[in-house]
Amino acid sequence: MLKLPPSLPSLEAILSDNPGWLEEAIDTKAASKLTGVPVQTLETWRSRGGGPRFVKLGSKTVRYPRRELLTWMRSKVCASTADADKSRA
Repeated sequence: MLKLPPSLPSLEAILSDNPGWLEEAIDTKAASKLTGVPVQTLETWRSRGGGPRFVKLGSKTVRYPRRELLTWMRSKVCASTADADKSRA
């Protein structure tokens, strides 16, 4: 299990203070901040495939449900560099 630095609140603490937080959909800039993936990379993944799942609202509006981002990030957790190569598939 991943250990967070003491300065970051736990997911449980966030959810107790903001019960709908996990279900909110955020824009690409906020998704980039949450994941550490550059905005341009998220945009490329959307057009070419790959990356976290997103919601398309209209012709230009894109949102990422936080739950999808966290699920996607969890799927990328690796124990070794050999695992990292497998997670790219």
